[in-house]
Amino acid sequence: MRFSARLAASKGSRALILEDAPRKTRVGFIKGILGEFLGSQTSGYGVRKSPLDTQDTHSAFIALIRDESDPWDYDNSSSWAALTEHLKGADWPEFYDFVELVGRLLLEKDYASAFDETEFFKSYSTKVNALFQEDGIGWTLNEKAELVRQIPRLAAARAREAEAALKDKYEPARVHYQKSTSYLYQHPIDEANSIKEIVSAVESVARVVAPKTATLGDALKVLRKDARFSSHMLDALEKVYAYSNATPQVRHGHAKAGRPRLPEAELAHAVGVAFVLYIIATARADA
Repeated sequence: MRFSARLAASKGSRALILEDAPRKTRVGFIKGILGEFLGSQTSGYGVRKSPLDTQDTHSAFIALIRDESDPWDYDNSSSWAALTEHLKGADWPEFYDFVELVGRLLLEKDYASAFDETEFFKSYSTKVNALFQEDGIGWTLNEKAELVRQIPRLAAARAREAEAALKDKYEPARVHYQKSTSYLYQHPIDEANSIKEIVSAVESVARVVAPKTATLGDALKVLRKDARFSSHMLDALEKVYAYSNATPQVRHGHAKAGRPRLPEAELAHAVGVAFVLYIIATARADA
């Protein structure tokens, strides 16, 4: 990692970039990564054979984003110059479309040449994710060649705990939890549905512990009678439930316009996961 990137990270105030593809990131991708995987596919004397052909890849990109231009419309000097000029000037979502496209094409190459033990995609994704981390980009390339939001380490650890806990009789809550996480960390981000689903996950767990109830509100009344549960903790959960019911586009129809913001969705998800784990662990404790 560059000194400037380490310095920015050490200050702790750098927000992850979610809706932009800065020029320095595009240049870093083109000059530091792309040339290793795109080039000529002929293996003549003195010519290195690359896994992907530059012009073919550019043509696939143009088809993907439904551009009316042809590859050579961007630069007549070479296929590489045409592609790089296009990438530098493309809208930021289209730049990330290209990052995913190259990943998918490399996965196809890996599958097609399985006996050659090639791992083009693994090398590519490692380099892309290192670049994005260094530049503070909030996306990461997963094993399916899809860009998803970076999950903070602490949140990822809690997520693994929730996945492990939501099984057997708590299995129905797993679906809500997985939907909530998907809405929060995949593009486009859907804050309202993420909040709705994480509250539904908590509601599902609470109703397992209080089986004769129909809503989270009813379940909270039952849990308050159980000495194992802290009334103060349940007060906090009741506030989260009230927030989800009162916020437009989350759980109920509202006459006023509006929607939750990303920080609110992130907080609701973290708190929801914590309450899922708290209710399950407390219910298992001896009375």
